[in-house]
Amino acid sequence: MPNRDLILLETVKTHRARLASAFVYGELAERRVTNDNVRRLIGGIVLAAVACAICVGFSFVSSLLGQQAQAARDQAAQGPATGPVAASDTFDRQVDTGWGTADRGGRWTLRGPADAYAVRDGAATVQLSGTGSADVRGGYLPAVLTDRSDLQLTLRRTTGAADGTVAVSVLGRRVSSTQDYRALVQLRPDGSVALALLRDSTTAQNGGSSEDPTLQLSPTVILFGGTARADQQPQTPVTVRMQAVGTGTTTLRVKVWQAGGSEPEDWNLTASDTTADLQRPGSVGIDAVRTGTDATVGLAMTGLIGRVAP
Repeated sequence: MPNRDLILLETVKTHRARLASAFVYGELAERRVTNDNVRRLIGGIVLAAVACAICVGFSFVSSLLGQQAQAARDQAAQGPATGPVAASDTFDRQVDTGWGTADRGGRWTLRGPADAYAVRDGAATVQLSGTGSADVRGGYLPAVLTDRSDLQLTLRRTTGAADGTVAVSVLGRRVSSTQDYRALVQLRPDGSVALALLRDSTTAQNGGSSEDPTLQLSPTVILFGGTARADQQPQTPVTVRMQAVGTGTTTLRVKVWQAGGSEPEDWNLTASDTTADLQRPGSVGIDAVRTGTDATVGLAMTGLIGRVAP
């Protein structure tokens, strides 16, 4: 005969277990929903982890490729210029007043009277007759606009050692008559060359002021010694190569060597600048003025070539 007390006890235990299960886990349908939600949550976490890993990997690869590309550009900048030619002038023509039209890059725009300029014997010449800002002479190519200039040219004085210093500004990026990046190349009467990188801007930034808008961006280095040497006389031509590359931050580089010699691998000077009004394309050219003498000083320029830097 069944033990009613035992059956009652088992029934009570069963109901108690069901009540506890329902209290803790919910009813069967609710448990299914809960299980489905847990599975979805786990799946979402796994998917997010996979997506995060993919993003991190993509970011790493992109960063690595960017670093490699920058390293390649830096390496290319170290060697001889190889970019597309934007301007060139062999000055293989005869012009009695002015510099005429470049082989590539359009007509030269000049500062001051045209009779101070001429082209003959494969060189563009200019006579420097004053020492003030109004006496600055030079020319640029307004048709050539780039924010990645790689400009190379050769300079020489056409007068002797007693005629003071010729200060030549090689314009790597001329944005306007008062805004540019330049390499200041001072051809001294003792045969040495003083070299520096500068920016000229009407905006007072990076330590400049509205009264003195020109800011030197690098130290000044002296090349070829402090006294005239047998292989470096005042009229010995020198080749200058200058780069002004980039916007946002512009990187400037310059090197100088004796014309006809091998181009050095390293740059003499490098600098960077973020002056806002110079972060756009500009033209290329030169400015020049004499210092330290009352005599007229002559300057000749040959073999100009302007490329678009890598």
